[in-house]
Amino acid sequence: MKKILIIDDDTFICELLKKHLQNNKYSAETAFNGRGALKLFKENNFDLVLCDFRLPDTSGLELMQQLKSIKQSVPVIIMTAYADVRMAVKLMKLGASDYITKPIQQEELLGLIKKLLKKPEPLAARKSRKTVYSNGDFIIGDSPKIKYAINLARKVAPTDMSVIVSGETGIGKEYIARFIHENSLRKDKPFLAIDCGAIPKELANSELFGHIKGSFTGAISDKIGVFQKADGGTLFLDEIGNLSYDVQLKLLRAIQERVVSRLGDDKQKSIDIRIIAATNEDLNVEVKENNFREDLYHRLNEFKIALPPLRERPEDINVFMRHFIDAANKELNRNINGITPEAESVILKYPWYGNLRELKNVMKRAVLMAEGEQIDTDCFPYEILHPETDHTQTQTVTAQEINTNSKLKHASSEIEKKLIIETIQEAGYNKSKAAKILNIDRKTLYNKIKLYDIKL
Repeated sequence: MKKILIIDDDTFICELLKKHLQNNKYSAETAFNGRGALKLFKENNFDLVLCDFRLPDTSGLELMQQLKSIKQSVPVIIMTAYADVRMAVKLMKLGASDYITKPIQQEELLGLIKKLLKKPEPLAARKSRKTVYSNGDFIIGDSPKIKYAINLARKVAPTDMSVIVSGETGIGKEYIARFIHENSLRKDKPFLAIDCGAIPKELANSELFGHIKGSFTGAISDKIGVFQKADGGTLFLDEIGNLSYDVQLKLLRAIQERVVSRLGDDKQKSIDIRIIAATNEDLNVEVKENNFREDLYHRLNEFKIALPPLRERPEDINVFMRHFIDAANKELNRNINGITPEAESVILKYPWYGNLRELKNVMKRAVLMAEGEQIDTDCFPYEILHPETDHTQTQTVTAQEINTNSKLKHASSEIEKKLIIETIQEAGYNKSKAAKILNIDRKTLYNKIKLYDIKL
């Protein structure tokens, strides 16, 4: 028997609705304010909530958000006077399942309740039953290329071999690293991830290996590096190609000798650690151009896993799309239950150079923009609807803007930010390539990305 919670400060209405629902084979409980409703909700497993818009100690919006923080999936029907209908519609956009106006027509209410309680299971669960692993934004589809990569990860996981995970930005390299760790003998030990591209060159040594107080200007206390913090477990070094040559040398020694020493400290500390490195660059090319140590490359490259970009596995785009819709529904308190065929066609045709990260951002925006229960094409930004036009414009701008490095130097901050974003997109989200196009080093590029809070 489905259980319904009725919340209204009018005791007569509560008892009337309770009796009517019980007569129609529903179990019902009543609460006359927000505090009492929360107490009942925590103590019982309700299938649906019927809530008045105005309560003596809270609002329908605040109470709905509190209820959904406890059980996100529970449908909430807002009861409101006619004058509040516009507000009720806004509440639906913020997570309410539907609304009904007072005086309540009992048959209308019963029909609404039946509709909501018969609601199909979430899209992600419905569409991704064949998923074998799910962790946050990373789920596995059915494409042969991703299945091959996951099979490699499974094979190497129980070993202590160092692994290089390669692939474009936003494809989910850290999730593969976590998958390897969680399927290894080290799964009960720490997993630490560090973005080597985001560490300023002068602090990389300290971040990785630690320092003692007074070892350099600003070292006001002792610090333990990530190598020691991850002792016994797995250390994931993302964008490893961005480490300076001298830090690469110390990294090589740490991996080979299994000991580390903090900056300014003569004592050595033994470590037991597994390294998983990731890159969106071709490290072979970086080795040939003397940007990456060949001996370190071979030491890390005991096993390699290449992740295919999203555009090369179109059969999985639909799975991720629906997964991100469900995730955005929860985060934004929306109730989008589908996508129109026209909008789905746009998603499947777009090349997704930003991979999962870009798809997630687009679907989150679409869920927010949707007016009805489905996402339509008008929920997408211009560049998604017109990728070829947008790419052509990007090429034109970058060709005009970066003939010399002085263009970037003398550009205003707004133009500079736009130019950096467009150049990174033109370079296929390869930051090293983008830095070369802009005639700046990678460190400068990363600093500017951080300065302008550029999300890629």
